[in-house]
Amino acid sequence: MKCENTNIYIKDVQNVELEILTELDRICKKYSLKYQLFSGTLLGAVRHKGFIPWDDDIDVCLLREDYNRLLSVCKSELSPKYFLQNYDTDKNCVLQFSKLRKNDTIFRSKSYKYSDVHQGIFIDIFPFDNIVTDSILGKLHPKLMNIMFVITTSMDKSRCYNAKNSFRKFIRILIYYIFSIFNKSFIDKLATKVACMFNSRDTKYIAHLTNGVSRGRIEKFIREKHTFYDTIDWEFEGYKFPIPRNYHEVLTRHYGDYMKLPPENQRYPHHGIIEISFDTNDDYTDMDSKMMR
Repeated sequence: MKCENTNIYIKDVQNVELEILTELDRICKKYSLKYQLFSGTLLGAVRHKGFIPWDDDIDVCLLREDYNRLLSVCKSELSPKYFLQNYDTDKNCVLQFSKLRKNDTIFRSKSYKYSDVHQGIFIDIFPFDNIVTDSILGKLHPKLMNIMFVITTSMDKSRCYNAKNSFRKFIRILIYYIFSIFNKSFIDKLATKVACMFNSRDTKYIAHLTNGVSRGRIEKFIREKHTFYDTIDWEFEGYKFPIPRNYHEVLTRHYGDYMKLPPENQRYPHHGIIEISFDTNDDYTDMDSKMMR
């Protein structure tokens, strides 16, 4: 299977992502950081014992405390072959989570076509934060995070023009100009503070809050905090990586009947890739990839 809009086979991209994952796994084991496979990668591990055949990325997650420790230790521990990308390390990055990218590669998507950021092949690293479900402030928390998500992602003007429709494009461009008077670092750190507003409390639940927080997404990603620490090693592409012991509960909440394959017309990579290169010193990019999907 080829990556959309390119002549690159998706398995070649997956092999690089697997390499990046083994580097993350090495660091997390060395420093006793509890991480686990997440989202479509967890689904792939359980259903396929590896990648979903058409998936074009890897997702992992950690609790915020270990996530912060990972960011810290990577400053000295990470191999120079890789780059840990977030708003602290890449000044134009608008994400509230991190990506671990391989240097000297390209994995450019339609959304980031004109963004001045590192665009190497990557895996996503998501923090989980405490949430409260039984108070007014707790119920406002996801709504505040969704507002911060729209604001922070609108700080990249080029992404504003990729909004789904004209109205959203207008709103995002308006947000860009309104908030351009503020220091981007201030907005980024404010969004992180909002995400972490309950992390000093011993809450029952945690959730993924850093990549858009609709009610539906909260319902899909919410977990009881104590279950996060209980992991088992699971086969993924011939390696063993940690997944939650209650993976059936996690996957059912997220996907429903997760062992059922989607219709064939839905089996394609989802990042809207327009350019891929495995070595920026060589010309692996496809000229046809310049065409939008």
